[in-house]
Amino acid sequence: MKIDPKVIALLGFGEAGSAIARGLAAEGGWRGPTQPGDNAPRRLIAIDPALDKDARGTALGKEARRLDVAIADRYGEALGEADLVICAVQGEHALEAATSAAPLLKKGAHYLDLCTVTGKMSDEDRAPIEAAGGRYIDVAVMGGFFKSGIKAPMLVAGADVEPVVAWMNANGFDTRVLGTKPGNASSVKMLRSVLVKGIEALAVESFVTAERQGILKEVMGCLGDIDAGTFSGSLAMLVQTHIVHAHRRWEEMGLVARTLRETGVEPLMTEAIEKSHRRTVDAQIAPPDGKVPPLDEALKLLSEKVVRGL
Repeated sequence: MKIDPKVIALLGFGEAGSAIARGLAAEGGWRGPTQPGDNAPRRLIAIDPALDKDARGTALGKEARRLDVAIADRYGEALGEADLVICAVQGEHALEAATSAAPLLKKGAHYLDLCTVTGKMSDEDRAPIEAAGGRYIDVAVMGGFFKSGIKAPMLVAGADVEPVVAWMNANGFDTRVLGTKPGNASSVKMLRSVLVKGIEALAVESFVTAERQGILKEVMGCLGDIDAGTFSGSLAMLVQTHIVHAHRRWEEMGLVARTLRETGVEPLMTEAIEKSHRRTVDAQIAPPDGKVPPLDEALKLLSEKVVRGL
């Protein structure tokens, strides 16, 4: 079943919403009010409560008008014309947006939730949309709109999601089907962020110390072993060898913390790593034969013996 929306509503017209509007305008001629003589108008409308409220709101209003996007500062009847709704508000406002939009939605309209939310929050967003007869689609944006615009990679999950993904890819997006369960895409993004944002914080701590010591180039150069392989493969290897080498690595992180303190850097991340490794040491799961287990066995051990629930 193909989808062929004629009206798209953007909830939120900040960096994400405006980038999507620019992409749709460039890729498919999407615009705002219907033009005289149009047989099959492709219209864009937007809703952003910040419209004209402050300097940012004034700027987004100017951008909407430049793109010929009909924009309002509240949820109104015009939303009921949309065949496809793209919600791109901040995560903490996602449920409010879904609850406000739901009563106004056209029956059967697809609601694409691009907000940064947890899997549970995605379920909460989905409830009012589906109760109102809408079709909720979970979309995780895996890149930055500032850099990539509408081409920011996205994972999409939901029931009967293939036609939505096909339409998105045909209209300038870069999307991939993740599965049929809404919330999974959001969870993948959250767990990716554990790695990416964690490495970001570690890089700040390490590189600031290296720069102060005048060895930044050398520190960056010593990462060649990781550069030689894949990132995901390197992470898997670290998890596997963690079972065997946690004790040695825990002791090393104690010295790393001392190194940072000697340079005047507070070892926030380093101390957390030291604590995490000590947790594994205390669990006494190191194999007597010193053999590194396969990834699935390593994760089973860590899940059952080390990483406890709340």
